[in-house]
Formats: sequence, structure tokens, C-alpha cells
Amino acid sequence: MKNSEQAWPAVREDASSLLGVPAAVELIGTMAVEAALFEAACGPAPGLVDRFNQGAHHDMDLFSFLASSSAIGPGLTACALAGWQHRGEPAALFDKIRPIGQAAEKAMFRATRGVNTQKGLIFLLGTLAAAAAQTVRRQQPPSAAGVLLVASVMTKGVVARELAPLREALPARKLTAGERLYLQHGVTGIRGEVEQGVPAVLQGSLPALRAALAAGLPVNDALVEALLVLMTQVNDTTILHRHDMETLQFVRQQAREALASGGMKTPAGREFVQALDALFISRRISPGGSADLLAATWFLHRLETDWAL
Repeated sequence: MKNSEQAWPAVREDASSLLGVPAAVELIGTMAVEAALFEAACGPAPGLVDRFNQGAHHDMDLFSFLASSSAIGPGLTACALAGWQHRGEPAALFDKIRPIGQAAEKAMFRATRGVNTQKGLIFLLGTLAAAAAQTVRRQQPPSAAGVLLVASVMTKGVVARELAPLREALPARKLTAGERLYLQHGVTGIRGEVEQGVPAVLQGSLPALRAALAAGLPVNDALVEALLVLMTQVNDTTILHRHDMETLQFVRQQAREALASGGMKTPAGREFVQALDALFISRRISPGGSADLLAATWFLHRLETDWAL
């Protein structure tokens, strides 16, 4: 694997791409789509759609995610292009990519015939793609910490602007799941995660992923290991939407036990994860919020370590 600083000039010199945008923009968009696909495919992913089963879902499967990831790809690249072209305050960049994200959502729903497979992921990866392009445009080889810092600055105040006012007055429309969970539990969801710099990824799943890869685990197993780490700490809005806080605490405890059993590093741990998948499916538990953050984990890993391969 090339050192990112050594590989960087090769990317900067190639000013065009197949899409007619800067090569860096196309690469960021490609890595974002890859992250969405890798998250969907890795398994066993307890309760989630993966290449082995539908998880705790009856209205989607792996092919739903393949279609959805393909459909949102242009939107993720468009977010990267917006980040590349943007001059000015980071908050203004966030405003620019919001309509791109909304268009990507429509493309997702068309591809899945109305099923919400990756709405939260569009917000997350779209923001990170724009932040990554901003970082690169400043002639800096991208780092996970640097990209997350830019994303945090981009979204500064989003919870105060979009969620906090709900405590004073409700809108004249049906609340979204995220808004309802904020009012019920004070959970800020993906907005809060990004505004805070996604600490669950930077301090949790990303080091876990890299440690697993360094230990020789294949990509699939390293991704599942990182997912388990996320499940121990994320305020997963998908679980809360389907169930309650007690179920969320149960998921965290089960993920801790899976890791303590060896996770994907030992036969006993892998057997535990398999059993956990079956248990979550039987109880319709789907840690979808952790899944979105797993995709962000792979995206940031690839961005930092394989930038110009």
C-alpha cells in the first residue's frame, strides 16, 4: 500500500475523470458508494440485511441495498463536487448539499419502490463526501480526523436549529421518526453524531476496524467486528423507533458479550455472532443506525489509507 503523501501528487495531476469532474471528486464519490455496498454485504451482521439473509426486515434484502446504493451514487458524487467547488463558510456548504441529499432520497425511493433503505446514510455519507472534498481542495491529503472536523463545523448548530425548537412548538405536519425520538428520549440521531464529529467512529469503530485488519482478519470479519463496537455505544435510532430504550440497552449488552467471547477473531466469538443474528431476527431488532456509521467507518478508512491507489 502506498503512503498517502507519496501517492497524492498522482491524484492532483490527473485533473479529469470519466465523469468530467476533478479526479479527486470522482474518487471520493466512488469510495462513498463502496462504503454503502460493503456495509450492506458484510455478515453475519446481527439483525441487519446482509448477503446471508434479510435480517429483521421483511420489505428489503441485499438486492434492495444494491439498487439503492447505485441510485444514490450520483448524489454522493454531487455532494463531493459541491465540497470541491465551495468557497466560503462551512455552514453554507451544508445548505448547498441539503437539496442534493433530498434528490438522492427520491432516487433511493424510486430504486426501492418506496422502501427506506438508506435515508440516514445519505445524510451521513453526503456530508462526509463534501467535507472530504473540502479537505482535499485545500491541498491536504485527507485524514479521518480532519474530515470529521470539517463535517462537524459544517453542521454546527443543526440540532439547535432543527430539533430543539420542537420542544417549544410542533410543526403542522407529521413528525419524522428522528424528531419524535428527540422529543421522547432526547436522542439527536445522525444530526447530533455528525455535529459532534462522530466520536463513535473516530474513537471506536475506526480503531477497531484497523486493529482487526492488522490482526489479519479479512475485510468482512473486520467490518463485523467494527459493527459490534458501534453497537455497544450508539444511541441507535432504528432500534428506538422499532422498540424502546430497554431494547437498546439489551443490544449494547449483547454486543459487549459478543466481543468478550472473541468477536470475529475466534470460533467461539463467531458462533456467538451467528446466534445473535438469529436472536435479533426473531425479535425484529435492527441496529440500522450502527450500520450507517459502519459505512462511514469504511469510507474514512479507505479515504485515509488508500487515497491515491
